[in-house]
Amino acid sequence: MTHRSENLQPSLFEAVRPCVELRAVQRNELAMVIEVLLREIAAALAKAASGGRGDDQDHD
Repeated sequence: MTHRSENLQPSLFEAVRPCVELRAVQRNELAMVIEVLLREIAAALAKAASGGRGDDQDHD
């Protein structure tokens, strides 16, 4: 007798509904947080590209 194993990990390309539905307010808050994080990353990358030193810690 053969036993078929179930595929417990879904494909990345499967079109399934998300497990959690966000309300409009939550979606807007999440969008604001992502926007702020992306701005911070862009600013840090721009500073690094221009030769600026980071202000997190001084390792001299």
